[in-house]
This record gives sequence, C-alpha cells and structure tokens, in this order.
Amino acid sequence: MPSTVHGVHAMTIKTFFTILAVLALVHGIGFVLAPEQLAASYGMAASPSLVLVARLFGAALLALGLIFWFVRDNSSESVRGVLIATGIGDVVGLVVVVMGTTAGTLNAMGWVAALIYLFGSAGCGYFVMARSPELSSR
Repeated sequence: MPSTVHGVHAMTIKTFFTILAVLALVHGIGFVLAPEQLAASYGMAASPSLVLVARLFGAALLALGLIFWFVRDNSSESVRGVLIATGIGDVVGLVVVVMGTTAGTLNAMGWVAALIYLFGSAGCGYFVMARSPELSSR
C-alpha cells in the first residue's frame, strides 16, 4: 500500500516497475512491428540498416519490459541488481539521446525519449538509495 505524507502518495517499487514495463513493452512492440513509422516520428530516414537495428532494439525492449513485469512483485536483493543495471543503462541512454537530439540527428521527439530515460534513471537511483520500505513494499 502506498505510503502517504500530507496527502502525497509515494511511488512504490511495484508501480515504478509497472510503468517501466508498460513503456518498454509498448515501445518494443512498436520498434519490432513498425520501425519505419517510429523512425519517421523521431525525424530519422528509414533505411534497411536502421530498420534492422530498430527491430533489434525493439526485441531488447520487449525482454526488458518482461523483466520489469516479472520482478515488480519481488522484494528480494535481485531487485536491487535490476535497479542498478537499469539505472546505468538509462543514464547512458539519456546521454546518447541528448547528444543525438542536440546534434539534430533526432527531432524534438528525442526529448520525449530523454524524459523516459530520465524517469528511469532517477527512479532507479531513488529506489537504490531508499533501500528500506520502498524497496520491500509491494
């Protein structure tokens, strides 16, 4: 049950992982099934190479989304490992997306991806640092 402080609900690890799972699964399915359309929405011209890499990225997102989905009810130490690995990956992704957006490789939609990476890295950092009730709450 979410804890409240003066009417504000704290996010639980289960809610955090559920949000990450949905984001990863939706984007993963999109990159696998419609890589040309997603590339266009980010301002990138689709080429056979880009379509292949986008589909591989989609497959990785599907795997990651399923990991988040299955670990969301777990309060063991393995969750800490998932948080640390995801946090590191999201920080690297954030840097790469910001570089790509500011260089003009991605259009303004790059900032949406940056916000997703920022949410993931900040949330992972929060739950790794909290280590107590949030990490073990369901």
